[in-house]
Amino acid sequence: MPIFKQLAEGEKPADPDRYILIEVIHEPAIGKQYTVTGKGLDRDRQPPGSFSSHTLEDARGRALELAKTVNVPIIYLSSGINRTET
Repeated sequence: MPIFKQLAEGEKPADPDRYILIEVIHEPAIGKQYTVTGKGLDRDRQPPGSFSSHTLEDARGRALELAKTVNVPIIYLSSGINRTET
């Protein structure tokens, strides 16, 4: 089962060539958006662009599905996601 790891400010994923990352984007008009992006994953399973969600819970679910499918052991949470949100 993949695990979630919070990145510190300026920290990068352990394997910079293959990872899944959840980032938060603050949009004043609509609030927070969470995006799931991947790098170095199987091309057939790589999300086109990124996947965005209004809730962290939905983004975590999407990232977890993707991580299981492509066998990525760690899903990273950007430093912009507060620990209280997780």
